[in-house]
Amino acid sequence: MARTPRNSLKKHDLTADSRSAKARRTRATAQIRKDKRRDVVQTKRRRLMSSDVAVSGRDINELVRILAGGDASHQERYEVLKEIRVLLATHENDYATVDQIIESGRALPAQIVPVLVELLNSASPLTTATRSGGEVYKEVLWCLTNIASGQYEHTKLVLPAVPRLLQFLEGANHTLAEHAAWVLGNIAADCDEFRQQLIRNGAVLPLTKPLTRPGDAELAKNCAWALSNLARGHETSAKPFVDAGIVPVVVAGLQQGTSQAFNEATVVEIAWLLSFLTAREEEYLKLWLDSGLIDLLLPYFAANNELLLTPILRVFGNLCCGAEDHHTDAWQRPHVQRLLASDSPFVPQLLAFLHPSVAASQAHLAAESAWVLSNLATLDRDVVDRLLHAGVLPSLQAHFQRGTFELRREVAFALTNIALTSASHMEQVLALDVLPGFLQLLGAADVAVVGNSLRLLENVLRAAPNGVALVESHGGIEALETLQFQSDDGEDNHLARWAEALVNEFYGENYGINSPPSQGAVGGPLPAFSFELPPPPTASASASGGRGRGAHMTVPAWKK
Repeated sequence: MARTPRNSLKKHDLTADSRSAKARRTRATAQIRKDKRRDVVQTKRRRLMSSDVAVSGRDINELVRILAGGDASHQERYEVLKEIRVLLATHENDYATVDQIIESGRALPAQIVPVLVELLNSASPLTTATRSGGEVYKEVLWCLTNIASGQYEHTKLVLPAVPRLLQFLEGANHTLAEHAAWVLGNIAADCDEFRQQLIRNGAVLPLTKPLTRPGDAELAKNCAWALSNLARGHETSAKPFVDAGIVPVVVAGLQQGTSQAFNEATVVEIAWLLSFLTAREEEYLKLWLDSGLIDLLLPYFAANNELLLTPILRVFGNLCCGAEDHHTDAWQRPHVQRLLASDSPFVPQLLAFLHPSVAASQAHLAAESAWVLSNLATLDRDVVDRLLHAGVLPSLQAHFQRGTFELRREVAFALTNIALTSASHMEQVLALDVLPGFLQLLGAADVAVVGNSLRLLENVLRAAPNGVALVESHGGIEALETLQFQSDDGEDNHLARWAEALVNEFYGENYGINSPPSQGAVGGPLPAFSFELPPPPTASASASGGRGRGAHMTVPAWKK
């Protein structure tokens, strides 16, 4: 069956070439996850340092030589591995020193990583079951975890250990399984190449099975984290995860108060996994929704945990992805209605996250909420009207005028999508006095933001009553001409040509003499919008301004 990409997470981008937009969301996601993992790493590091591991000061080549020798006892190897682990942890941010450690042993038969991999592959089930043997292989895995968290070249050296790591996941030693999952998660976090190799090696099923044993909380959490990293790449299909039985496992684990329920730390990782899997093929999104995903996640939406709320917002945003003509698909409608139901905390929570007092301390949540609203605003007119009735416009207005750029960016897309619902909705948006702000955004160093502003301005010029004069009165001619002449032949050249086309059409030589006033049918449907005037030179034929589902939509940056 042909895959139908569902890259809804960035449906409001102008084109697939919006590199700055992708980079911004990549940084935001990476920072959230990095902060979360740093807490865990620092906890382990404090435990590591408190154990008073003695560092002998021996040269790293000597340590590698002892490991590579066949006559070293378990105790000797254990002490050497602890020392190497401490060296790697101590110099985590000193890449030059880490390079020296990893490149050590050039004069020896083998370097440190191949020695560690060979030592790991030599482990027998009986040896790993013993206390001394288990401690040795735990240290090997810990060293490989630190190495795999570094640069691409270092992580690639760890790949030969993958088959053995998968065996540890299914072994009886849960401590080794926990550390093996961490190594696999670090490998998966590196790049799409490694993610695809792990999937081909059959990593999804062994990582899914421990989730059926949530009593082993640390192992379940690490496996969920590794799975979320595996699901990130834009080449990754949801199929291997569904085939591994992830849907019933997650459904059981999200049911609070049961013996199979995940703890909150695992739910955080599961929510990130869902944020990626629900942005995949539409058939698998339907499967998740038909399995009751919304009702399972809504209770967690009341949590006061930004690490959990962020991925849940993205899951809900994936569901609320509208089509180009402002309609809601038949399969989608009941699930959207469930989110918007009177007994649902969904809309009240979105409004709460957008409240100035909350946004001041949690601006990221406010931006994510505005992004979800921008997706909702591409659905049926009834959905948009319900949002307006709930009172979203005052909050959007306040953040558009005084918010951070990250927040203002997402609010701009929400306001544009609301305005493009109908002529009457455009009037409501323009009544917020946001037009000067959109003109200002024409100077932003963000292709998607500039394109979104041009899209709104074009439709104000075409459809709003006296729209041509309104844009001019706020300095619109100068703003459009500045964009027209400041752009070069780079990726945003199509924006300059778009601005030029608008100036020529509405403010040409005969403007003010023979130009008729803008005619807008208030309360009626808007005329057809030429979102591709002029089209980007490198955009695909299916590009339509970024509204809707399909291959033309920008891939979410954090999945790359």
